[in-house]
Amino acid sequence: MLESEKNQEFGNRPNSEVREITDIVGSHGPWQTKVFILAFLLSFPNVWHALVVTFLAPNMDHWCSRTSEYKNLTVSQWKNLTIPLNDNNGVKTYSTCKMYNITGITLSEGINRTIIPCDNWEYDKSDYASTIIDEWDLVCENDWLVSMSLSVYMSGYLVAVLVFGQLADRIGRRPVILICISITNIFGVLCAIAPNFLMFAAFRFFVALGVAGGLTTAFVLLIEVVGPEQRTYLGIGIQLGWATGYLILSGLAWFIRNWRFLQLAITLPCLLMVSYWWLLPESPRFLLIHCRYQEAEKELKKAMTMNKKDMLTLDFKFEQLCDLVQKQNKGNSSGSCVDLVRTPSLRKKSLNIFFNWFVNSFVYYGLCFFTNDLGGDPFLNFLIAAALEFPSYLFTMFVLKHLGRKKPLMISMILSGLGCFLSIFVPDDMPWLRVTVAMIGKFCITASFAIVYVFTAEIFPTIIRNIGVGLSSTFGRIGSIVAPFVKEIGTATTVHVPLGIFGGVAVLAGGLVYFLPETSNMPIPDTLEEAEEFGKHKAKDQEKLPLLQ
Repeated sequence: MLESEKNQEFGNRPNSEVREITDIVGSHGPWQTKVFILAFLLSFPNVWHALVVTFLAPNMDHWCSRTSEYKNLTVSQWKNLTIPLNDNNGVKTYSTCKMYNITGITLSEGINRTIIPCDNWEYDKSDYASTIIDEWDLVCENDWLVSMSLSVYMSGYLVAVLVFGQLADRIGRRPVILICISITNIFGVLCAIAPNFLMFAAFRFFVALGVAGGLTTAFVLLIEVVGPEQRTYLGIGIQLGWATGYLILSGLAWFIRNWRFLQLAITLPCLLMVSYWWLLPESPRFLLIHCRYQEAEKELKKAMTMNKKDMLTLDFKFEQLCDLVQKQNKGNSSGSCVDLVRTPSLRKKSLNIFFNWFVNSFVYYGLCFFTNDLGGDPFLNFLIAAALEFPSYLFTMFVLKHLGRKKPLMISMILSGLGCFLSIFVPDDMPWLRVTVAMIGKFCITASFAIVYVFTAEIFPTIIRNIGVGLSSTFGRIGSIVAPFVKEIGTATTVHVPLGIFGGVAVLAGGLVYFLPETSNMPIPDTLEEAEEFGKHKAKDQEKLPLLQ
């Protein structure tokens, strides 16, 4: 082959050097599109199982149940005669947990004014046919169990990113994703037939383990198989899978008002993901870093075939790539969590990213779980929150292309905090305005959550990328574990308190983004040494670093 032909074939790099996997298979084509679609679909069970509890355990009006001898009374008559009134800032409401003692008397004789706690409840089922609230009486002294179950679920996320993050960096992306799909399907079905609340909460922990481990690993796989110019679009594009699943869930919940049937409705479609056994490839980048050259070459051949690349040049290109990997590995093909904080520069970036993940997840899930408390129709609020995801991600995709990663992340987090703050000052008799302002905050935190995913995958090196993304997600899950209990603070005080907390931490985290390096259009690091130096050089010098992109 002539030198000019080689230059055209190998790209416009100096000395026709192959430094990237995409120099062999192309930066984007049918092969990468397939990986994107598979990762995109994994977002569906993730959002369905995470947010379905909004409808499994909604706010339901409840009161002490009528005794057998008074079943002939209407609910209104029963409340007027036996349920005491609470005075909430001048607004009279019926007690949901107490009643007048009517033991041993008839209502015609008058009511003993002694107030006693309820031991059974009736529920307003005008919006829901069946929920875990009325089935297991998760009200009054047991209402905290709902928030506890949310935290148990998010604990599954935390364990997943710790366990599967490291496992994916050791045994591969593909086997971890397949394991996680199996876990999700098995325990998703078990949730629908759970005989009691304790088992339901335990099963949901394992569901979270599966969906979180699978999606996080799939996201890393996607980032590793596309070129730098596609990372922005596809990295944010995969978040549209979450938005699509979010919107679908609002429709499913509207039509299916029985919680067990709804749980099955979000689980059974995921059984089709068994097909990933045949469809999902392994990351060639992972195989090369771990010196599994024969497997890497096999995956690259499949990719080249799908992308219609010339197979005659594979041997030459692959040999160059293997030589580069061997030089970069320096005898080390694995890392650990300690490597993220071992050196000063990487430590500062890691801790900053960790805190941003905590805040993003804390505020995002807090606002998602908070929709029932904003006032108005809960189904409409959820639908609005779901619909906002689409313009948020599309807007994010646009600004990332033109403004990079750093500025959009900083601005979106600060605006999210300000949106939460402003909603505090909305009068209680204007719930529509509070929903509107809170949704502005939701729009911005959705954008920042999408950005921080891409930002994180680009900052950490290949050798510990899954560990880095996994540990970052761990801090995010800690935030999501705490978020339901902030909702409980709002129940005990006022709706303004959670919004103030969400706003304060979002502004703080947004300010700290200033100290992170820009990663837009930069070769992502592969080794710890490259990650330590990343951000210390000017952009033009950064592009000259010999990285395996």
